[in-house]
Amino acid sequence: MGPLAPEFAPALGLSSAELGPIFSANLIGQCIGLIALPPVAARFGDRWTVGLTLAGFGIMQAATGLANSGTELFWMRLITGIFLGGCLPSCLAMVTAAAPAPRRGLAITSLFTGYGLGATMAGMVAVTFAGLGGWRAAMVAIGVVCVASAVVALVFLRDVADPDAADDAAQPGANPLALLSSDYRLGTLMLWLVFISMLTISYCLSSWLPVLLVRIGYDAAFAAVALSIFSFGGIAAALGVGVMIDRFGAVRVIVSCMLISAVLFVVTAGMIGASSALALQAMLGACGFFALGAYGGVNVILASFYPYRLRSTGIGWAKSVGRIGTVAAPVLIGLQLQAGIPERTILASFAAPALLAAIALLVMKVFNRSVIATERL
Repeated sequence: MGPLAPEFAPALGLSSAELGPIFSANLIGQCIGLIALPPVAARFGDRWTVGLTLAGFGIMQAATGLANSGTELFWMRLITGIFLGGCLPSCLAMVTAAAPAPRRGLAITSLFTGYGLGATMAGMVAVTFAGLGGWRAAMVAIGVVCVASAVVALVFLRDVADPDAADDAAQPGANPLALLSSDYRLGTLMLWLVFISMLTISYCLSSWLPVLLVRIGYDAAFAAVALSIFSFGGIAAALGVGVMIDRFGAVRVIVSCMLISAVLFVVTAGMIGASSALALQAMLGACGFFALGAYGGVNVILASFYPYRLRSTGIGWAKSVGRIGTVAAPVLIGLQLQAGIPERTILASFAAPALLAAIALLVMKVFNRSVIATERL
């Protein structure tokens, strides 16, 4: 939605404050889907869950192109988010089950290159469709692609038995309260804090970066390309981060990435308006490399932290709770812009969640050693 915002906002007469709830609607829907749909996967299998949620997502994405008001846009984005949220835990659980343990880090981070690739293509789609029907045509086209992906998923995906499942066969079934039992409480809370921080960075910048750049004085095409470069940085990082995690351990690699990204956000904010467009795009790419690369990497910890019986539930709850920051932060950014807070200050403030995520992972590593059994973490 971010790259298309400069186009649909004036077309529907939406102010900056009204954009915030629309950006948050998809995230609210994801919260619902992440918690409500994992039981569906437990009953019918991950393959069917992925296929059907992709189909629902695609249909609602295409319907979004028919919205004629901010209210309609909000509700369509909300329902779209429910399907997307239901798809994520099953995708991650399938990859975790299928990947060999020594290469699980690379496999999981590779999965999230697709997520970054989608964000990168969003900017390109916005530019491409500017003269081919505008934002409505773009929404419909993306929906068609998603429905086609659902067909591919149902035809080619197969449920894979987790090799660790036998160890949990005698254990009770998944219960959300088990995530807060004495063995998992600290790790669960720290993972929730990490996801709140990281998803705040990822989703807020995906939604608001083009708007911030346009308000500063850059044109919409530059803003869309800048978002694509930021997202591409995450794609480029994913494979490298996965290899480093398998070699050096997830916490060490991810904490380093988050600390570097915190510095880069502050430096990049200071460069806006004072450096060339090429230099700014390069810095945004570096921000994406370290921040989005770390987000892909933290999923390795999430998927490996819980036993098989709790994995889908743990994934769903961590990613759902993580949406707390992403639901509130876009709204707050819209209000900050209306209050006249400089765009550079808003961009620099993303250093705070990066530092918070690094601290939470260190706390989890130091005080949860008995539960983190694998050396890769």
